[in-house]
Amino acid sequence: MFVGGTRTGAALAACALASVVAVAVAGCGSSGGGGSAPSWAAKLGSGVTVESPGSPVPGNGSPQQVMVGVINAVTTGHLTDFCKYEEPSQQSQCNSQMSQVTASEAASQLPTFKNVKVAYAAIDGTKGLIGITGTVCVPNETPKCFTNNDPAALFDSGKSFSALWAQAQSAAANVYSLSPAIEVNGKWYAYSSSSS
Repeated sequence: MFVGGTRTGAALAACALASVVAVAVAGCGSSGGGGSAPSWAAKLGSGVTVESPGSPVPGNGSPQQVMVGVINAVTTGHLTDFCKYEEPSQQSQCNSQMSQVTASEAASQLPTFKNVKVAYAAIDGTKGLIGITGTVCVPNETPKCFTNNDPAALFDSGKSFSALWAQAQSAAANVYSLSPAIEVNGKWYAYSSSSS
């Protein structure tokens, strides 16, 4: 997700953005805390749970908490905190790589966020998709920034969860996409293409 394989430097920004955008939707409960699910939720597929936008805290208890943690790590510059949201098998390498990233490298390569909030999330078994609202800017990309104002964007497209999952895997770093997350041993982490 963020720092898979031997990615550092310029790749750090693209990986971070893909992860942040891919894991950027939040909610503290399931579909509206007692309210009904959004009208588009059924098209995601049987067994898919939709979580409403909320105010989650950083952590590994839900896909939304992962997204908040990722955004906090990037915006505060505490890059080794970023590694808490990598899958356990990748955390050691992430810590090693992130501890070597200088403040100037981070500032010139990592995404920036303006008015970003977690939006809807959808969970299908051990896979999660997260959305965000707000503006994300990625250095060295054209266009540099993208904005999403719709908390249900892409979720309400009529596509199934599996189709949205595949779409999130191939999305460019500088366009709005859902962020993928994966559950490992009861905890949530950012998903990367190198995930097993």
